[in-house]
Amino acid sequence: MSAADPYAGIERAVAFAALDRLRAWDGPCDRVYFGHEFCQRLLPSAADAAAAARAAAERGRAFTLVTPLVSNAGLARVRDLVPAARAAAGAAGLEVVVNDWGLLHWMHREHPGVPLALGRLLTKQKRGPQILRVAARLPPRAIEHFQRSNVDVPHLADRLQAWGVRRVELDNLLQGLRRDHGLPASLYHPFAYVTTTRLCLMAGSTRPGKNLRSMGPCALECRRFEAVLTHPDMPAPLLLKGNTQYIRNDRLPDDPAGLRITRLVLQPEPA
Repeated sequence: MSAADPYAGIERAVAFAALDRLRAWDGPCDRVYFGHEFCQRLLPSAADAAAAARAAAERGRAFTLVTPLVSNAGLARVRDLVPAARAAAGAAGLEVVVNDWGLLHWMHREHPGVPLALGRLLTKQKRGPQILRVAARLPPRAIEHFQRSNVDVPHLADRLQAWGVRRVELDNLLQGLRRDHGLPASLYHPFAYVTTTRLCLMAGSTRPGKNLRSMGPCALECRRFEAVLTHPDMPAPLLLKGNTQYIRNDRLPDDPAGLRITRLVLQPEPA
């Protein structure tokens, strides 16, 4: 890397939702993210979480377990995942990304020594690409509003630290980012999540007569298919993967230090 590279020295992580993808990765990284942010049906087994943590430890990489919004059934699964991953993570220890307020409180109560990262579902950025259609007509203060996250409000940042949160997970917004303070941040690239739902329109998509306005029983079709959504009024295509829509942004911010970005999280593919 060039000495002028603003990302020189920043921690590099790579995110995986499947164990075979992790094992096949031979690129450089300092940390492994493993799990799923958006669907509890796609959470790994405790055995796979432990195997992923061991694989990271054997390669000298730190390990982060990623968890989604959960129901009571999903919380029961996470209760098995956390101790399994923690035991296998080795000296580097375990970090957990939380995307559910109830799970955050449970982690703080049951595993107070595990550092937490506040996931993208809870950092509440203004992610929709439609902002690009109106940006030229907005005053500078309005643009600034769309570049920020409520997670940087000082009172909330203080409360998060009291609950064991050590960093926040952010998307690389098409309209740019603005931060003056707040917790250290991880920045995901090249895919930014736009919106998600527990009502997955891709579920049952292989059944005769299925359309995108109906839902069927989940057969993990998202592991086999994805769709690109376009519209003349949409300034960027949306990638639909399971219950979640993404946009792609390959341009990284020029001043990560000024944005308190201390980690880059590469997503080789949408989860």
